[in-house]
Amino acid sequence: MNSYAKWFSRFTWLGIIVNMLFVILSCFFPEFMLSFLKMHQPDPIIWVRTAGMLLFIISAFYVPGAIDPNRYRATAWISIFPSRAFGSTFFICAVFFFGQDKGFLSIAFVDLFFGVVEAIFLTLATRAENANAIAQAPVKQFS
Repeated sequence: MNSYAKWFSRFTWLGIIVNMLFVILSCFFPEFMLSFLKMHQPDPIIWVRTAGMLLFIISAFYVPGAIDPNRYRATAWISIFPSRAFGSTFFICAVFFFGQDKGFLSIAFVDLFFGVVEAIFLTLATRAENANAIAQAPVKQFS
């Protein structure tokens, strides 16, 4: 695995850990999380817990790409597009166009940050892997 793929993997694991913080707060301490983010409490509170469980499920799909981004290249890209990209876009639009609580911006910025950094590392890892494959390809000689 090239160094860019290793950094992609490390950063993806860090993103999963950050997501798990949101999951734990959403599922077990939803009132605290909402007050910390200065967001209104929905009625019933189960919706906050449901969002936490969905984030847990989404994060589980990041694991194969984090383990081996070369072998699970499609999964690695899907963890960025659509997951991180659409998540950040959704919450930014929800705040600026639909008047939702500004606390959703913290969620959007976390997804945006991890998505951009992961996209950079995965792009560089893919280029390095392609360059390595070209360099190792046998050269055919014509006589």
